[in-house]
Amino acid sequence: MQTIYTQSKHRSGLASLSTRLMAFGLDVLLLLTLVGIVDYFTFSSNEEVFLLKPERFLFVLLAWLYFAGTETCPCQGTLGKYLLNLRVITPNGERIRFRAATLRFLLRPISALIIIFQFITGYGHSSRRTFHDKLAGTRVIAE
Repeated sequence: MQTIYTQSKHRSGLASLSTRLMAFGLDVLLLLTLVGIVDYFTFSSNEEVFLLKPERFLFVLLAWLYFAGTETCPCQGTLGKYLLNLRVITPNGERIRFRAATLRFLLRPISALIIIFQFITGYGHSSRRTFHDKLAGTRVIAE
């Protein structure tokens, strides 16, 4: 008996910004919990310096590995995206590469500033693709 696997032609639409922000909020909550636990059990050399503690580099590294690693795994999204049925894909519908996921992570703060500026000025943005998705060549779809 021969089994043939074919991908379904089910087209999913781009995820809305509110759903993506909710997924990001869940991811940030998870990361802040992990950072709080790590920060509680580590000792810093200088407690007066809040932002420039040596552990901060490790926290950014942890966030980078979390976002880039989970977006390139077979589930194609972080835990927040997975819970809200979102996936990060290429324009061809394939899984993204680690390089694209890293680019998305590094450009995410610029996207946040653009979205905040658009909200403050009232400029309506009809596209559901954000700045970091356009430059990385990715899409976030809702299933």
